[in-house]
Amino acid sequence: MKSSVVFNRKIDICVVKKTLAVVLSFIVFAVNFGSYFSALREVPEEIFAENREDLIRKLEGSFSFTDSALSADSSFDETVGKTFVSCRLFGFLTVKKVTAYVSERAVLIPGGQAVGISIYTDGVLVVGIGSFLSLEGRSVSPAKDAGIEPGDIILSVNGVPIATSIDLSKDLSLNSGHAELLIERNGQRKTVSVVAAKADNGEFRIGAWVRDSTVGIGTLSFYDTESCIAASLGHAVVDSDTGSLLKVKDGKLVLAEVIGVTPGRQGFPGELHGTFDESSPVLGSIEANTELGIFGILSNDAMIDLGGTPIEIAFPDEVRTGDAVILSSVDGTLKPYACRIIKTGRQFEPAPKGIVIEITDERLLEITGGIVQGMSGSPIIQNGRLVGAVTHVFINDPMRGYGAYAYWIYKLIGGL
Repeated sequence: MKSSVVFNRKIDICVVKKTLAVVLSFIVFAVNFGSYFSALREVPEEIFAENREDLIRKLEGSFSFTDSALSADSSFDETVGKTFVSCRLFGFLTVKKVTAYVSERAVLIPGGQAVGISIYTDGVLVVGIGSFLSLEGRSVSPAKDAGIEPGDIILSVNGVPIATSIDLSKDLSLNSGHAELLIERNGQRKTVSVVAAKADNGEFRIGAWVRDSTVGIGTLSFYDTESCIAASLGHAVVDSDTGSLLKVKDGKLVLAEVIGVTPGRQGFPGELHGTFDESSPVLGSIEANTELGIFGILSNDAMIDLGGTPIEIAFPDEVRTGDAVILSSVDGTLKPYACRIIKTGRQFEPAPKGIVIEITDERLLEITGGIVQGMSGSPIIQNGRLVGAVTHVFINDPMRGYGAYAYWIYKLIGGL
């Protein structure tokens, strides 16, 4: 029995000694290589570079020392279109992975002009479902019975594409109101059967209120003279009733005339008032409506008339808190206005709220009270580079608002 106890004690002592040895080894390792891990903490989670040489330069610049013990190599993943950098200790132990975005630095012409936006949807957007009195005097709602919901897009009736509410009414009258509707909901398409009923005016209806177009005022963010692509607004155009992003079939971008401003105040965002009509100068077509704004193709004549000086785009990791300017036409004339970038966020993909700015220019504050609706899309410039575009105003503080990184807006264009 005693020998068993002694044996167990020996085992316990051995375990303690081994544990102490491991701890001491770790302490020695931490002391010797603490500088390596300290350097690794300084390496950002993502790096933006113009080319491979620029990437290598930025990687080397991230390390506070040069030592063969710490190295980095990169690999390109075609499935996601990104470069991944592996930081290795002693050439084999991966201690950190960094996402690298390598692309040529774009040169763009910043906007700031007020623009009129006319969008015609792909199909018709259902903005409401209701009942009506049929010819027989019954309250009916064929759309509700068929499972149609606000936010659905009706693309075709009995296989025939529709573009307007008139098309919908006309096609529903065929086949005694029996129809197969192709609808899109949350990006998914399906076919539903509906039996339209005759209203008291003799027309076939399904009890759905639809919208086939929308108009509004925004600001031109920038355009590219090589591709002729222009970006405006900085955020998506959504339906006011459903909140759904409007799917563009086609549209028109025109130069708008600013006729006044309702200043913003706490709890009220204010608004830029503009007007445009058939006689307004047409800048180009509208091709897409995205989370980062409206994209279109400008005509060569429009780019000549707009003018402007090309400037480089800034990578997101180059944007700093501090002084900047926005370009806007709140008084009818394109002018730069002072602002401050007070916050920059880390983003790995396009998103409309990457930068927070604060208006500091007394001239602009006197006219608008800060950021108002209609200024969305106004380009933000810092240190001679295009860093972003205004997207949203803070409702409770109109002097402040969000901006999207110009880099991600431009990258989104390339993905369309």
